[in-house]
Amino acid sequence: MLNEKLLKVQNREIELLRLATKLKELIKEREEKERLLDRLKARLESAAGKLEEKKRELKDLKDFISYKQERVEELKVQREKAKSRSEFKQILRQIAKNEDDIIKTKQEITKVEAEIETLADAYEKLKEELTPQIESVKRDIDDISLEIDKLKRKMEKINKEIETLKEEIPEEELRRFEELKEKFNGLVFSDISSGACEGCGLTFSPAEFKELLKNLEPGKTKCPYCGRFIYSKVAVK
Repeated sequence: MLNEKLLKVQNREIELLRLATKLKELIKEREEKERLLDRLKARLESAAGKLEEKKRELKDLKDFISYKQERVEELKVQREKAKSRSEFKQILRQIAKNEDDIIKTKQEITKVEAEIETLADAYEKLKEELTPQIESVKRDIDDISLEIDKLKRKMEKINKEIETLKEEIPEEELRRFEELKEKFNGLVFSDISSGACEGCGLTFSPAEFKELLKNLEPGKTKCPYCGRFIYSKVAVK
């Protein structure tokens, strides 16, 4: 059963599984970094958003004062043209009301300007704190992405090698190999060079190991415990 090409197929497939596991770990790590980056950005954007919202509030208040001041000027013109005492008094009341609104709004502006100053300081401190973290996480993501791309290229190369090897193996041998892979969880050929079966992990006694090596026929001899085909790297060479 054993030939060099089938053993190479098995070894390359095992390596492919190892790389696939590593790929999943890297993708998971990148996703975690991306979530962290989103959280950091969200904190900064939230602080910036609060500051901008307060600035818009300040602009609205200033626009309101401008409107009220224009209204006062209009009313003063109307006052000069009042045709009756009652109309004159009514216009005065309107002027007083608008001027009172201006005073209250200016007080509100003072309050909002103080809030803006506080928010601006908080934003700058947060930006100073988070920007290095954000840049560091971005670099980590870029590094992981490069590693992922490198790993994918390597896996693609191994897949091509496997396909090339399979094309050179007789169809019947390949079919039997695929059947045994299911039975033995992907490890059909087990190396015993260490004195233990690579497949089942059981260690042979010194006498047993010596006997196995003595009579070892790659592709025919099986592990007495798990039934996998066994070989020694020394023997294979």
